[in-house]
Formats: sequence, C-alpha cells, structure tokens
Amino acid sequence: MEAVWDMAARLSADPPPLASAQRAAADDALAALLSRRGLVGGLMAASAASAVVTAAFLYGRDVRLYRTLVGERRTVVLSDGSRVELNTASTIEVAMSRKVRNVRLVKGEALFQVAHNKTRPFLVDAGTAQLRAVGTAFNVRLRDELVELTVTEGVVAVNAGGETVHGPAPHIAAGAGAVIRTGAVAPTALDDAVLRRRTAWQDGVIDLDGETLGQAVEEFNRYRDAPILVGDPRLAGIRVGGRFEVGEADKFLLALESGFAIRAVQADDGSLMLVARP
Repeated sequence: MEAVWDMAARLSADPPPLASAQRAAADDALAALLSRRGLVGGLMAASAASAVVTAAFLYGRDVRLYRTLVGERRTVVLSDGSRVELNTASTIEVAMSRKVRNVRLVKGEALFQVAHNKTRPFLVDAGTAQLRAVGTAFNVRLRDELVELTVTEGVVAVNAGGETVHGPAPHIAAGAGAVIRTGAVAPTALDDAVLRRRTAWQDGVIDLDGETLGQAVEEFNRYRDAPILVGDPRLAGIRVGGRFEVGEADKFLLALESGFAIRAVQADDGSLMLVARP
C-alpha cells in the first residue's frame, strides 16, 4: 500500500515533471501493483486503521503533498504565507481551508514559520500529537517512538492524544521543547546551545557537543543511503563533539580515527562499520 501511495502521490502534489520514459515506467509499475488484487487486498485489511486515517485526511479536503529525498532539504511556502522547511527524507500533507490550516508531518522533520492569523488556527498533526499555533516558529521531529518539539518563537499548544492527559493542552513557549507520546507531554527546558544544535540542520550542519557515538552516527545516517554502523557495542557510549556539514561524514570519520582507537571498515554495499583499532 505504501508503494502504491508513493507512486500515486504525484497526482495531488507538485514535484518536478518526470521525463516521458520515467513517467511511463512509473505508470507501468503502478498498474502492475494494482493488478495484484489479492496482495493489495490483504495489505489493505492488515493496515485498515492507518489507511482510514490517511483517507480521512486526504479525501475530505484538497491536500497537497511535499517531500524530500535522503540528503535533500526543501523550503515550501504555503498559500497563507507560512513557510515549512523540510529536512532530509521528510513528507508533509497540507490541507488549507477558510477556517483552519492543517499540516500532517508524515515522516521526518520540519520547521514551521507560521503566518499570523488568529481567526485561522495552524494545526500540525505529527504521530499522535496535534500542535496548535497562531503566529510562531517551531521544529517538529518524528522519532521512532515519540515526537520531539522545539519552539523558537511564540507559543505552541500540545494535544498528545490518548486519554491520560486532562485539562487544557500544555503550552510550550519559545526557548523550550517537549517530547510527546500518546497521552503524555513532557516539557523540557532548552538552553541556547541545545536550541542551536536542534535547529542546525537548517544550515546544513550537524552540531555535536557531548553526544554519544551512537547518537552522532544516527544523525549522519539521516543524510546517507549507506549507513554507518557501530560494529563494536563498546564504542557506542564514547562522547564526541564537532561541527560538520551534513554531507561530511568522511571528515567525521577521519576525526574519529585520529582522536580515538577506532577504524572504519567499508562493506560492499557502501556501509561503514566502526570497530576498535587493534
């Protein structure tokens, strides 16, 4: 279903035009997938819940789809003047109406700079969280099991979904953040250094200051097709620092090999394994 969705998404989006040969190949592939009725039917039954959510979001309104590939960043200007900066491998769905501006972060990370309009709320759905802003700027990242919010301007109201959070939605002000999971919002105080590191990707930078090697590798892998792997678990907790361009994994690895007893071993698929140097 995801493959079919990705191929069909161009009908409601505005990506660069495909060359005729590419378009024909994509159409043939889509037709082949759709012809496998048994497989598609089984997948539809298995993923009914998520399909219903997507269908409700899409077909109830005029929705536009925007995405980035691995290693790509993109700025999208919405019809109300709001700006969305998409980080690597990210996807959003945008539905604008007279009464509400709604964006769904399907995957990845995005920075929202919201045009001020008190009568037309700006809502961002990300995982189980719904974020509400009027005129503000905030960064949202979908992690494996939670949503990470960073507010750089204004105030964002957070609804975590579920049934365990009661009363008014928590409000996260500029200079603070939150981690969100179904039914739980955990506000976090952020100093200037942390704010800078969380939003450094907008400048194409990975800013490390005491992160573990495992965390640093995770950041670089967001921009790579072939991953870096920590082959020796004893190395994962090493603390590292430095400021690198997102495409400068080679310089990061050189710094590791120079400063620690670590070497990088390349596999046939282009991935790199970090192991202890004898």
